[in-house]
Amino acid sequence: MVLVAMSAHARIFFAAAITVFLPGLASAAPEDPPVPAAPRKRIILPDPAPPGPVVPPNPVSAEKAKITRGPYPQAATFDAIHLVWRVRRDTQPVVRYGLAPGKLDLQTVPEAAVVRRTAAEGASTGGAKALFAAPPETRQFEVRITGLQPDTKYFYAVCDGETPLTPAEDSYSFRTLPVPGTPRPLLMWVVGDSGNGNKVQARIHTVMREWLVKEKRTLDQYIHVGDMAYGSGLDTEFQGYFFQVYEATLRNTVCWPAIGNHEGKTSKSITGTGPYYDSYVMPAAGESGGVPSGTESYYAFDIGRVHFISLNSFDTPREPGGVMAQWIKADLEKTKADWIIAFFHHPPYTKGSHDSDDKKKDKELVEMREHIMPILEAGGVDLVLAGHSHIYERSMLIDGAYATPTIADNAVLDDGDGNPTGDGPYKKSAGLQPHQGTVAIVAGNGGATLGRKRSPSPVMRTTILEFGSVLLDLHDDTLTGHMLNSAGVIRDTFQLVKRGAVDLARIAKPRPPGPFIGNIIKPPKFTNNGGEPSNLPAKFTAIIPKGAEWQYLGGKDPGTDWTTSLTGLEWNSGRAGFGYEDGDDTTVISNMKGNYRYLCIRRSFEITGKEDLNKAGLAIAYDDGFICYLNGTEVARKNVKSGSLGDARGVETHEADHKYRFFPLSASKGLFRPGSNMLALEVHNDDLGSSDLTLDPFLVLSDEAVPAPGPAPAPEKDISDDD
Repeated sequence: MVLVAMSAHARIFFAAAITVFLPGLASAAPEDPPVPAAPRKRIILPDPAPPGPVVPPNPVSAEKAKITRGPYPQAATFDAIHLVWRVRRDTQPVVRYGLAPGKLDLQTVPEAAVVRRTAAEGASTGGAKALFAAPPETRQFEVRITGLQPDTKYFYAVCDGETPLTPAEDSYSFRTLPVPGTPRPLLMWVVGDSGNGNKVQARIHTVMREWLVKEKRTLDQYIHVGDMAYGSGLDTEFQGYFFQVYEATLRNTVCWPAIGNHEGKTSKSITGTGPYYDSYVMPAAGESGGVPSGTESYYAFDIGRVHFISLNSFDTPREPGGVMAQWIKADLEKTKADWIIAFFHHPPYTKGSHDSDDKKKDKELVEMREHIMPILEAGGVDLVLAGHSHIYERSMLIDGAYATPTIADNAVLDDGDGNPTGDGPYKKSAGLQPHQGTVAIVAGNGGATLGRKRSPSPVMRTTILEFGSVLLDLHDDTLTGHMLNSAGVIRDTFQLVKRGAVDLARIAKPRPPGPFIGNIIKPPKFTNNGGEPSNLPAKFTAIIPKGAEWQYLGGKDPGTDWTTSLTGLEWNSGRAGFGYEDGDDTTVISNMKGNYRYLCIRRSFEITGKEDLNKAGLAIAYDDGFICYLNGTEVARKNVKSGSLGDARGVETHEADHKYRFFPLSASKGLFRPGSNMLALEVHNDDLGSSDLTLDPFLVLSDEAVPAPGPAPAPEKDISDDD
């Protein structure tokens, strides 16, 4: 018999019968568009009577259930693992598994699964908390499989009774962890600030998988340092911007997360509720190694000779006397590992889109450096991983850089580049030694808009303004790190070697930080963000009349030439205004709420070339923000701080209130041309679940000349955003 069971938040142990199962397997389907998610508690129940050897077919419906999320493994140990998945109806959840794809000769029983629902649809089983939010009739199944062999690969199929719901593919597999302390190579993928569903995010994932194929390697674990579900960490955003994007990796690789500020907008760590806590199973009881934390907000785990610590830098107190800090001390005192890697969202050192020396705007960063870094370095931490700041930064070998503002003097132990083909690896003594140096990495370049301050952080050796991710490769006494950019090019390499006894001395005046690599993100050439638009002129002549017919497209990428060409079969036609749920829309976009954040519209218009274009302007009612293009060039923007389409950031709330505003286009008059022209707009909601949307534009000539808006500031300065 095999012990099985549990849920992300309810641990229930049963005795399960095993059976042989060799069917053909079916295909999975994507979940309905993203919706909100709440956590669970863990209990232990007595073993029920042994079930029969065969699970009867599901009597609910003749139509096969479809998986809408997952399956994905979680909270692995050396002898157990969780599997989590969702469907949109009641089923008999069964996991069949075995040591070969064609021999899934072990299975769980339906009673072993914790079934979670939203509170409106009834109680979850096993004492688990209700899902915070999910599409109607969603059932989230969480099964803990025990009695497994250490460091062993298993193949699995998720079934509804006897009916397989996952395809018969070798990629549906999981691997248990090695027994703590076991020497073993380890390959880790680290991503941060990725969760917006854009092409860059998908490309970063693709090039990582291509690298694995090229190098003939297998990923052992996936670390996400937070902000995996922009903009508010809704269940719909987790679905569309995390689970769907990374599905091919998540089906066979455990993701160990740290909560980011965007997840924290909806999820609350004090109660352990929200979509973030619904999405993951974290080893709060110390089942994966380390001292039990008693919370999924922060936790520890061991993989072979490496001890990992995931911390909450967002909504858990960071004071040195706080509960989390005291737990870190206790955990570090107990570990017998050879390596320690800590990860959390807010970086202790950065001059990217955030500033770790800004006590007013970035206090979390300051407090992690001043309060938490001393504890970690006293415990012998080797590597600190973070995100939040949208950039890639990698430090020298540092220790004791706790001051604000950050200074490098006497806080650097090796000011070289750490590259084995350059200045050589960073060297430390074998084992865990306090204050022998840490490498700090900011991996916030996973897909969100990049940014940087005026100068690099004084402790950073490498700073790169490019999208990408980090690969960490441990062999014996050497840890190698690579930054793999979105083009599949390795842009930074360093090594840490822990061997023998190494004498390290503080460098009074270390070499200055390396220069920024990559281009500064420039502000838009034309922008109205610097001032308020005016009221609609009392008298005007319409070039594009109010209520005109436009092409529109929602929920899909419009392509690269959408602002200059009317080609494309997927576009619909409708009359302005566009929107939903505010009573002022001629063309209602009924499927937008909860599914996608922006809508694109476009249309052509004619001018003779004799018009006085100093009087040209855009009249528009909008909710929340918009960007306008004339013949392919941006000419107006409001309430969208940076980026466009899926990369848009800093969308601010604005109510249309049935009012039209006037944006002068006199500064862009050179873009007009006699004959055919094209006007295109994208409108953005500030949140995926926004209650309404409005876009109602028309193009006019005012009855008098209108002054051009002031140009956007051009000189180089800090470039950042608020994410």
